[in-house]
Amino acid sequence: MNSHVASNPVSLSYIAALRGVKPRVPGEAFQYADVTCVDPELLTCLAASNPEGRFYGVVTDVAAKNNAVEQAQLRNIDNVTFLTAAEAEQALPNLNYLSCDETATPLSTDARNKLFDMAAKKLLPGGLFHYNYRAYEHKDGALRFLIRELAPEMNGEQAQEFLTELKKLGATHFAANPESLTKLEECIRAQTPDDFFSLYDEGTAPSGTFDTIVALNPRGFSYAGDGNIAANYVDLSAPVESHDLIDKCRSHVLYEQIKDLVLDRTTRSDIWCRQPVQQTAAVSELFGLFSYGIPMQREEVPMEMIAKGKIINLASPLYSRLIELMTLMPISVGDFLSHPTGQDHNPDEVVEAIHVLVACGLAHPMRGVREVSDVTTVMQPRLLGAFNQYLDKMPINGSDMWMSSPVLGGAISVSARDALVMQALGRAGLANSVSVLLPELERLAKNPAQAAKVMDTAEPTAEMAQNMIQDVVGKSIVRWYAYGLLEAA
Repeated sequence: MNSHVASNPVSLSYIAALRGVKPRVPGEAFQYADVTCVDPELLTCLAASNPEGRFYGVVTDVAAKNNAVEQAQLRNIDNVTFLTAAEAEQALPNLNYLSCDETATPLSTDARNKLFDMAAKKLLPGGLFHYNYRAYEHKDGALRFLIRELAPEMNGEQAQEFLTELKKLGATHFAANPESLTKLEECIRAQTPDDFFSLYDEGTAPSGTFDTIVALNPRGFSYAGDGNIAANYVDLSAPVESHDLIDKCRSHVLYEQIKDLVLDRTTRSDIWCRQPVQQTAAVSELFGLFSYGIPMQREEVPMEMIAKGKIINLASPLYSRLIELMTLMPISVGDFLSHPTGQDHNPDEVVEAIHVLVACGLAHPMRGVREVSDVTTVMQPRLLGAFNQYLDKMPINGSDMWMSSPVLGGAISVSARDALVMQALGRAGLANSVSVLLPELERLAKNPAQAAKVMDTAEPTAEMAQNMIQDVVGKSIVRWYAYGLLEAA
């Protein structure tokens, strides 16, 4: 069971909170728009997971709109609206969240300016703009841009020092481009920086990062973090040899472009905040309203994480206690501090450890409202929520399925194996689930490629179906209840 956190409103608020932006209180009404909605089912699932929100998806044409509307109606989700681009400007209301992903299909300059104008017009103060885009056309784009911007203003001594700095800042890039590294080292030894700079003289050297900053700052936006949570922490995302140097560059006007070089990236996932915005330094106000959970089995969580050479020991008492509870159900900071295993820990220490677990992609911030159902019986569980109840009517063909989690506030991807068992439990209860599951497995067996994703043997049997149910229920049932996918009938 994996969560989909991209453009999740809870995650966006959490990331902005890392920079002191006071998050929206869970349960408060909000408006959310995805202006490049390529997966209407996922947006519908997001709407089902956040019933206090109103969601808008801008799709390519009328046919795509009609199909998306039909699918939402089949799932009985009424807080999502689909629009064509021609309708969007007039139909979109004031927004708390705006999402655009143009990495696959870049916008024209004119269309991008219209997007930024719309963001400035539609986003309310404190609203968040999640913008995914291609920052550089080529792998050496960040390096080329920095050389073209900085080298012409340097004297000989500064240029020589710049070469040494580039070697540290571009460690990841040069490791993947040994010929460039060899030339760089030759120029450092020979003290001929211009020979290295001349390699990057030809052609243009645009930076989408620079252009975005120049466009959004005057429109009343401030940068509020990276959608890739780990990228907000230099020590978890950047090579060790670059840490001291990039830390010294934090006040540099081209800091974000320098970070692009350090992270060796051509695409970015920016979060921008519409000014004015409420800010606070109080940790309890920033992070106390979220819950945090790890939607995987306890045994699947590693004992340590290695991030760019930094080893994080997850077997330490604090981490292991947090992980033990978070893999059972989402918990808040207060929940942990009041639990017997957490009472001896300092609150700031706990918050810092949770930040690390989130940055490592293990834990996820959640809505802070835990709608945990009664798990005293699993004899007759039922699918919870209109989106998930549609699973009862769907043929499962071996692919993962989106399910709605009002606890996470986002979509959870469930394996076909788990979905089949969940479907059988919802239709017939635990006692009669084999009689429902077996015909589905026999149907799948007619397609060996699909069956291989679910079954260990080619020919399903009642015994195999029973073992599958016992295995899946034993591993997953508690988390299904905890994340609001099932409830007791």
